[in-house]
Amino acid sequence: MKLRYLLVLALAGTCGLVPLGQAAEPLRLPEAVARALAASPAVAAESAQLQAVQARSARDSLPAPYVVGGEFENFAGSGSLRGADAAETTLRISRVIELGGKRAAREALGDAQIGQQAQRVQQARIDIASRTTARFIEVLADQQRLDYAREHVSQAERTRREVAAWVNAARNPETDLHAADLALAEARLEREHAEHELDSARMALAATWGASTPDFETVDGDLQALPDMDDFAALAARLAETPEQLANRLEAETVAARRRVGEASRSPDVNLSLGVRRIEGLDDQGLVMSVSVPLGSRPRAAYSLAEADAELAALAARREADRLESHQVLFEKVQELRHARTEAETLRDSMLSTAEKAVAQTRRGFEAGRFSFYSLAQAQATLFRLRERAVEAATRYHLLLVEVERLTANAQDPTS
Repeated sequence: MKLRYLLVLALAGTCGLVPLGQAAEPLRLPEAVARALAASPAVAAESAQLQAVQARSARDSLPAPYVVGGEFENFAGSGSLRGADAAETTLRISRVIELGGKRAAREALGDAQIGQQAQRVQQARIDIASRTTARFIEVLADQQRLDYAREHVSQAERTRREVAAWVNAARNPETDLHAADLALAEARLEREHAEHELDSARMALAATWGASTPDFETVDGDLQALPDMDDFAALAARLAETPEQLANRLEAETVAARRRVGEASRSPDVNLSLGVRRIEGLDDQGLVMSVSVPLGSRPRAAYSLAEADAELAALAARREADRLESHQVLFEKVQELRHARTEAETLRDSMLSTAEKAVAQTRRGFEAGRFSFYSLAQAQATLFRLRERAVEAATRYHLLLVEVERLTANAQDPTS
């Protein structure tokens, strides 16, 4: 289970729908992530929003339109202006002449907004890949817990039969049989709990691709295989290229582009109009032209520039705060990860094998009459408790690894 590989797929957008070949085939992690990405409403929403931003950018990049208009004056009046003999008809075409590079500034702003939205699409993909991986790990862990619970029931049933035989032979007191019955009932309750926990985990995983019921029986993976992680220095170096940092940079670029739009607005536009006027009373026509320039552009632009400068300062401070917080969170996660790995490896490589030997030796002694039922029950309880702890430690390691990989995922600049 290599999350970094899955995040690369998510960022590249190469995870398409991967149907299961057979319902009985185990589900693998890449298949689960691919199906979740293909069916994610969040990814679809951000992708649709990207199309909207692209359309808005294309619209805003268009030059100012031509405007055609006309006037009909001095008609239907009184005296010499009665009727239409003295009417004056004007047909004109006008257009705003943009100065100061306004169109180029709008194009740059549109490009920045497209890059920002494209990054949100990437962010949604990473979130889906991380969530699906975490749920896949939970299913894998619950499968292991159910296997252990079923073995526990099998061992309890076997022990109960042996104790009953010894009680009937008057070798053991009847209280041992009562204790064996209680141990069996408890084991069956644990199995029932493990079954519905697995059902819930499978349902949660299937929900990531919109399925109302799980369309898989089991998942394929090795919970006890603990992937190596980079050292803290290498992980910390990746914090500069995370999706959050990229989002901050793209937002700063968008604000800077808005500032350029505000700066360009200091130059007033010229509204130029050219037309033809027809004077009915003289039976003549002539050209008419008008020019208008708005006043007060610089004071208005100054407010836009001040707003953009304040936003850029806020973004710089926020980016530094996020960097410091991410560094601290990463350090804590790495420490927890190391502890979880140490615990999982110690349980897997040392403590479990010792407990299994203890159960085997205690069982032989019990069958030979040297050990009591309570000694066997205690050895079995210790073994199953250590197995549960091993599952918990391995699960915690994998889930922490998901968080670390999510925290240090390398984002791709969508504008490059």
